[in-house]
Amino acid sequence: MKTRITELLGIKYPIVLASMAWITDAVLASTVSEAGGLGTIGPNSGSDTVTTDVRETGERLRAEIRRCRSLTDRPFAVNFIVGVGGLDREYSDCCVEVGIEEKVPVAIVISPASVTF
Repeated sequence: MKTRITELLGIKYPIVLASMAWITDAVLASTVSEAGGLGTIGPNSGSDTVTTDVRETGERLRAEIRRCRSLTDRPFAVNFIVGVGGLDREYSDCCVEVGIEEKVPVAIVISPASVTF
């Protein structure tokens, strides 16, 4: 199915996997990408423990990005939450830095200030 979004993202189908915190790891994201959609991982993807270390969070994300690349040669996304303050800002800045260093194919950027419930 050819649409503007499939052409822009280099995917077959206009389907984007939601980054569901602890659930969407590199395996799920790469599987969606292999099937023609856009798999998405987030900063806590693949983790089964909580860490308070900012750098460890970034390195965990780096490992998932690299793992996803090893499982697919198709585009995938990384979900970044930005625009938060305090310690959360350190986490988001670190993850964005990792995404830039790893040259992720697609960045999904969400600001909590822009989300209303």
